[in-house]
Amino acid sequence: MALFNRRPKNTPAIEQSPSAPVPVVTPRPTSDGKGITFPDKAAIDHWNRRVADAGLTVRGVEYNGQASYLTLAGSDAERAKAFLGNEFVDRELYYIVVETPDGTWGLDIGGLYLEQLRPWQLDTGSAEYEVPAGSFAGNSHGAELAKLGRVDNFLVWIGCGRCAHRWADGVRYQNRTLTRCPSCGAKNLVDSSNVEVVLVDEQPGPSSPLSTSSSVPTAYSGSEQQRERIARRIAELVDANQVHYGELSEEQQKQFTDWRHLDAIISSGDPPPDWIGRGVELRSIGHQLNREGGIRLMRETAAEADRVSTYHVVLEVITLFWGSIGDWQS
Repeated sequence: MALFNRRPKNTPAIEQSPSAPVPVVTPRPTSDGKGITFPDKAAIDHWNRRVADAGLTVRGVEYNGQASYLTLAGSDAERAKAFLGNEFVDRELYYIVVETPDGTWGLDIGGLYLEQLRPWQLDTGSAEYEVPAGSFAGNSHGAELAKLGRVDNFLVWIGCGRCAHRWADGVRYQNRTLTRCPSCGAKNLVDSSNVEVVLVDEQPGPSSPLSTSSSVPTAYSGSEQQRERIARRIAELVDANQVHYGELSEEQQKQFTDWRHLDAIISSGDPPPDWIGRGVELRSIGHQLNREGGIRLMRETAAEADRVSTYHVVLEVITLFWGSIGDWQS
């Protein structure tokens, strides 16, 4: 993720290196960092067409003595993100940046990033819907930097509370951030309190003891038909969460995806309160799948659940309930 302040520089000419047998469409920085290079004219033409098709214009290359920025500009943030998704960066201190009216988006060796939150994202009081943060939209390093205070956001997948459209956007770490659905325009307040990263110099948190315990009385094993029923049940629970999560109080929302709290309810054997019942059931299913087939069965079942669900956000949301179960990564 870019940590340098970019400053306008003179735009150098694009260099063309000796022809290569297989054209590389993504531009590479020149050896001095002050320009970009392609293997041949065909690659230049191909990339220029992609730039035009995305509605972008090239502003030039900026170099601050350490980092090189290939800077473009466009009017649509979603088209900019789609364009960056097809680019490739394989070296440190090289950034492909697209400036749009809806934020400056970039790509570095770690993946896609939002350079800075837009000012309107801090207006949490104008939200129309409340939704939990989904899984990381790319590399989790952005969340580590956000935790350290070196950047103001990291990217997660978001499911719109109105139309269920999915998109990647920047949110604050362990906080609430306003986002705007690019499909219907709904203002979604994204709560990232369910996302926690552990830095390498920190003591890793414990895995759930229920992951290897056989004392949880669930019965999700057996035939392929039974596993299909499990996938459908996961889809039903996640779809219901998309509709009703915003009805919970702030404290309830924290407990709803707190795996320690869910495990405590499971271990007690007592029936959970109605408002948290879906979270407890999703957690219980995750434990049983882990005991029966480990991470592979968990992933396969989650993928099937996403396929049959209404909102298709299972793969982003399920990690909120299955974190610290076996090898499942939060």
